[in-house]
Amino acid sequence: MGDMTSDRRTSRVEGRRFPLTPLVVMAMVSLVDQIDVSVARGVLPILEKEWGLSDTELGLLSSIFVFVSAFAAIPAGYVADHYRRNRVIGWTLLSWSGLILLSATAINYANLLVARAAMGIGQAVDDPASTSYLGDSYPSRMRARVFSFQQVSFFLGGGIGLALGGWVGETVGWRWAFAVVGIPGALVAIAVFRLREPRRGEAELPASMTWAEIDALPPRPVERASGAEGLNVRQFAHLAITELVTQLKMIAGIRTMRYVLVGVAALLFTVSGVGTWLAIYHERYSGMTVTEATAVTGGLLGVGGLIGTLGGGLFSDRYHHLWKGGRIVIVVWSAVTCAILVMVSFAVEPVAIRVALQFLGVTAAAGAAPGLRAAMLDVVPPDSRGVGASAMALTTSIFGMALAPVLVGALSSLTGSLVTAFYLTFPPVIFGLLLLLRARHTLEEDARAIVIAIYEENQLLERERAAMQAAEAEV
Repeated sequence: MGDMTSDRRTSRVEGRRFPLTPLVVMAMVSLVDQIDVSVARGVLPILEKEWGLSDTELGLLSSIFVFVSAFAAIPAGYVADHYRRNRVIGWTLLSWSGLILLSATAINYANLLVARAAMGIGQAVDDPASTSYLGDSYPSRMRARVFSFQQVSFFLGGGIGLALGGWVGETVGWRWAFAVVGIPGALVAIAVFRLREPRRGEAELPASMTWAEIDALPPRPVERASGAEGLNVRQFAHLAITELVTQLKMIAGIRTMRYVLVGVAALLFTVSGVGTWLAIYHERYSGMTVTEATAVTGGLLGVGGLIGTLGGGLFSDRYHHLWKGGRIVIVVWSAVTCAILVMVSFAVEPVAIRVALQFLGVTAAAGAAPGLRAAMLDVVPPDSRGVGASAMALTTSIFGMALAPVLVGALSSLTGSLVTAFYLTFPPVIFGLLLLLRARHTLEEDARAIVIAIYEENQLLERERAAMQAAEAEV
């Protein structure tokens, strides 16, 4: 990250540098999202006792948010690819702060379930827009590190939300746990509105170009008139759906992307399935109180996620060239290591060793996340990165974050053992990760095709700019 700086006034010889500000702000967006999502996990043991909920009902409370998010993900990707992303994210955050208060006012299980479902729309919009924004803000050689800083908030926010929910819930009541996390989103929204909106594909432009030269380029085709001017609502919706279907077909035709979607579902299934139930596991099997269990689990997710994500991003950018499809290789073996360590931890009696193995497992899982998202951006065209991120979010939401908590809960209710439920979900995860390994043979070829296409488009834009300058000179 050493070539990032806030100074955009670099010389023509040095070209442009890549500022830290967009990364910091987008990381804060993800942090706020994850705290708001994970605070519900911290109050699950309290709700279990207060409302007499079953494990299936507790799992659904965590999953309903993600199911709604999944349905909203694909149209959210279209929005990210066609509108200013800083405004999309900013307005979403402002709305989010109001929606979180609905959870605090729930009077029964059904009310809380509906309130959590409504929040799913917000995260569906934020993720593709922020992924596309960062993809256009930083070049390929830096993306794993960039996404490590952004995605560390997934674990850090998860840990903070979980621990905060448990502590506030036991201290002053679970309603206050939801209420106190609704304020930060509005503050982060102000910073998002102030960000510069990058040009689509800007990161792939030659590094020798200055910011002034980039601003002087003619608009990309996608940034010009969209053809939607003068259309009524029905006609616009038809146009949007047609374009969206075309983009999804294009993404589905990318071989690497198909493998990535399978792999990310397997990874998120492990993280979400275990992460949602880990606090309850320690309360039942490790002799911990609710506060102790949520604090330990929050520490595992927060600290392990912080170390693993930052280290994984740095390692992926620095060493992925050592193997064919190196980013994929690093992702797969990190995730497999996580699954093995966590499963072994459930068979260990000493609580200290059990927690240590889980910490190493979370660290390994976190190390896989940045390289996976970087690989996705490397093989998806700039104009479709919002939809690409949405396809990724849809897959992870349904088969990972949504299915995992409720499936583990249902298996626990069926077998009478949460540990047995964990073990039953282990084989499909390994199978999915091994299938992802096949992407190592297609990653470089697919990424090369994108680079060539962008190069040819940039050459065309350069000729167009030169023609415009020549015409101005004649005048």
